[in-house]
Amino acid sequence: MGTRDERVYSVIVKLADDGSLAQCAAIRHDGKLWLVPEWIDDPAAPLMRPERIVCIDGLPLKPGGKLGSRKFDWILRPEIPKALLTGPIPEAPGPLVVVARPDLQFPRS
Repeated sequence: MGTRDERVYSVIVKLADDGSLAQCAAIRHDGKLWLVPEWIDDPAAPLMRPERIVCIDGLPLKPGGKLGSRKFDWILRPEIPKALLTGPIPEAPGPLVVVARPDLQFPRS
């Protein structure tokens, strides 16, 4: 049994709705890569939890670099709908799996 990857990565995503770019956190969970658009964050707590995770495992990623002053690990190649990242979680299953409030905790970076 291996150790859990607690690293929080940075991914640039392009939103299908308007073509804008957003920087999003990403984690590895159950051997897959997941976007974390928002954290449930209590500044007094030593750990933070994802508000939702979106599985992007298997989607094409371009190696990271810098965009202005922002550093990131990858660029997600396909555009994704903004609804996967914010607002109510879509009820109809789509091509990407979205999990609300998973029971995961990560060290505050």
